[in-house]
Amino acid sequence: MSETVGIFRCENYDVEPLVGILKDAATAVGFNTGSIRGKTLLLKPNMLGAYPPEMGITSHPNFVEAAIILFKGLGAKVCVGDSANGIFEIDSVWERTGIRGVCKRHGVEEKVFEREGSQIVDGLLIARPVLEADVVVNLPRFKTHGLTVLTIAAKNLYGCVPGLQKTRYHQKATDRLEFAKLVVRIAEIAKPALNLVDGILAMEGNGPSAGRLVPLNAVVSGTNHHAVDTVCAKIICLDPKHVDTIEAAVSLGLWDPETKIAVAGKTPEDVRPATFDLPATFTKGMRDWWISLFVINRIWGGISIKPKVNEKKCQRCGLCVKACPVDAIITEKAASVHAELVEAQAVHPSTCSGQTLARAPHVLIKNCVQCYCCHEICPYQAIDLNESLGVRIGRFLGERRIRKLNGCK
Repeated sequence: MSETVGIFRCENYDVEPLVGILKDAATAVGFNTGSIRGKTLLLKPNMLGAYPPEMGITSHPNFVEAAIILFKGLGAKVCVGDSANGIFEIDSVWERTGIRGVCKRHGVEEKVFEREGSQIVDGLLIARPVLEADVVVNLPRFKTHGLTVLTIAAKNLYGCVPGLQKTRYHQKATDRLEFAKLVVRIAEIAKPALNLVDGILAMEGNGPSAGRLVPLNAVVSGTNHHAVDTVCAKIICLDPKHVDTIEAAVSLGLWDPETKIAVAGKTPEDVRPATFDLPATFTKGMRDWWISLFVINRIWGGISIKPKVNEKKCQRCGLCVKACPVDAIITEKAASVHAELVEAQAVHPSTCSGQTLARAPHVLIKNCVQCYCCHEICPYQAIDLNESLGVRIGRFLGERRIRKLNGCK
């Protein structure tokens, strides 16, 4: 068995040339552009929250527009759909991302997953437009992620779950690998016929919303989302087995890591950045090396990467309070002497309805499951991720080892 993944140069978001690049990227990986005429084609972008395009958190509207023009031109009945994180007001997400404007300009129907109904498939709640579309085309951004290391093709399909149900799944799957398995099962149900990754501007560091934008100047394409994620990992010199969704897919028997992947267009080395920082929550090389595991588990007592509200950056909006799936963020900071009493009397997240808080929220570390939903949702990058000494030393050792093994400088 073999797969083909395409890598194509693209240095900006000018729509007209981007349409041609997306067409080349689709045909190079065997996507039959002649087979979609008259069919309902759902474009699934990344609409994490109400963030403007310049922040690089959500799909760039020009990338979505180029895809609309391409597939409408090929005769498909195009619609655009996604579900945000359930915290932001739905219409504000469509407006601020610029995707509503693009849909209106081209007469394309919006599929707001929260309003379109859903269906249980394999025990998972999936938005009906995903199930009813003849063709699903996945439009992820190339970003890091605090929980799954990368959020690209497979992870973007988590948005096929409508609204706050995503938060409930976080409650049920607090272990990183269990959550990744959940994501992979959802991706398997969505089964996109094509993945077109926006790597023109990628996000490194503490993604998916608080990282730094770096130009990769590339569009990555493929008909298999695990193959696409594998090649994307190689672009940044990361062993694919360290991407949680790939690890989960292997464990579920949905991906063979020995699959041969032919690369069309450019090579991963052609678009590889000089450096690419992974999230603070990930320690490259530490998951399978006995030295770094010994350092963490025996000397410093385990991995500890704890979210903390940066009071100087915090705007008291309360979004992190709403986003926490285990109610570990409260709106009153507990005094050290009366911690238990104050925590018991703290305002519950359900009472926080968008009003400005009097004080910055406080993370109850003992209740935190380290899912980093608070870090993901904060529009002000006011959630810091504090690493233990063991993590920092383990990362230093692990990165040196992994780069040597991969032949990366």
